[in-house]
Amino acid sequence: MPERAFCNLNIRVQAAPESITLARFQDCAVEDDMAEREPGFTTWQQGTPAAGAAACGNADASRAALDILEAGGNAIDAAVAAAYVMGTVEPLDSGIGAGGFMIMHDAASGKTEAVDFLGVAPMTARYDLYPSVDTDNAYIVRVKGRENERGHRSVAVPGSVRGLGEAQAKFGRLAMADVLAPAIALAEGGFRVGHKAALRMARTEALLNLTEATRKLLLKPDGSLYRAGEAMANPEYGQSLRMIAKDGPDCFYKGALADRLLAEMAAHDGFLDRADLENYEAIWRAPATARFRGHDVATMPPPSSGGLVFAGLAALERESVTDGAHYDLLAGAMLEMFRKRAAGYGDPAFVSMAGESSETTSLAVIDRQGNAACITYSNNNHSGVVLPGTGILLNNQMMLFSPWPGNPNEVVGGKRPVSSMMPSLMFRDGKVRMAIGASGSTRIPTSIMQVLFNRLVLGDSLPDAVGRARLHAETETLLADAELEKTVAGIADARKLQLKLSPGRDPMLASVQAVAVNDDGTVAAVGDPRAKASGMVR
Repeated sequence: MPERAFCNLNIRVQAAPESITLARFQDCAVEDDMAEREPGFTTWQQGTPAAGAAACGNADASRAALDILEAGGNAIDAAVAAAYVMGTVEPLDSGIGAGGFMIMHDAASGKTEAVDFLGVAPMTARYDLYPSVDTDNAYIVRVKGRENERGHRSVAVPGSVRGLGEAQAKFGRLAMADVLAPAIALAEGGFRVGHKAALRMARTEALLNLTEATRKLLLKPDGSLYRAGEAMANPEYGQSLRMIAKDGPDCFYKGALADRLLAEMAAHDGFLDRADLENYEAIWRAPATARFRGHDVATMPPPSSGGLVFAGLAALERESVTDGAHYDLLAGAMLEMFRKRAAGYGDPAFVSMAGESSETTSLAVIDRQGNAACITYSNNNHSGVVLPGTGILLNNQMMLFSPWPGNPNEVVGGKRPVSSMMPSLMFRDGKVRMAIGASGSTRIPTSIMQVLFNRLVLGDSLPDAVGRARLHAETETLLADAELEKTVAGIADARKLQLKLSPGRDPMLASVQAVAVNDDGTVAAVGDPRAKASGMVR
């Protein structure tokens, strides 16, 4: 395992937020981008851990997770800490204003549980439609004023504070104040903007000017964009985190932060009201499970569409596959997945069975005791609304619904939208062998399916499984890394799909974060190189 000087957080368990020793973490809160600062830095590490391993979209989050493990926390504590750090250093992707899913395994009890903290439609939500569907992205229906995409009416009830809080209270070891300490230190002391965060801000530049609070937080004083490696801070967000650490999740749903959110919504004709916040609940769900190549895979059930991956893997299991001839089989499995999704996926509380953005955070942690956690949560594209005085950027998860009445995923107050987020765990003989998740909209399930296929069928190491070129087949389109052009051109023609090539290794084809236990007992932690993500073993 590569050696480097890690920045350790000295945590006093059960301490109040003000008494947490943050100094050592703050000393290295603002660092150069690791890929630039350290010539030997890679996006993955492998070794025999004394504490555990973490794979996150940003090195600050991976370090925070391992600091928490060394301070006596378990994988659940570490994953929640990393999630809050990701919400700090990549504010467009996730954070207090987001929603998502978490799956976790408690080694002592053998229990695997999943919590759904996806955003929920406010009870009064409604939209007027434009007369047509966006032909470039058929799962996005344009509505009047694009109210489901940006601004105050695009905000679903944020679930992250409730869901992460319940998971950590149920399975964690440390006080929430200690788990939040790394994120507080970075928000108040500053951090260097990462590669992915800079890319996201550039791609949504127009939305960063939506409100004065948004401009103040996400643009430099001269109105220009932050670039990778530049220093950024969000002290107001740090204070919001301190409030949550002190008062718990109710601070956001019934307390001071709730009051600020409701005032902002009332001032701008947002749908969300006090009853929506007070009635929000994280839902604990039994994981969806399937067996593939001698391994048991557990993922999120609906409204996540992650379970569709199982159908794709089952189809692949029936085929004789050789390296180099497998992309057509993968494309066929993907198309079948999306046919099933379009046929009737929705919130199981509203439909009998059971498009989104790449603005998503995913991370995975496995500790030395065999506990594991994987979190994927998201602001979606983000609403462009920063809650004044809090540093909190709010989600636009209302865009994940279909505005068309009668659709299984139609907008209904109190409903959760269909989501592609699918944090997952893989087991063999009852022990966790992999924690894996991804960001990247509908490319999430197809990317995770490819990594599992590469690992279990082609026999790739985890770095190779994540690092292979990818494709994505959905409805009438085949999207692929440009280096696969010669391989996939014939597949597109044969299946009558429009071929679109992604130059380079763009994170829009999903960013996968995974931790795997190898047969020899070593652990590999891999952050997707296409997002300059971070995997660390300590």
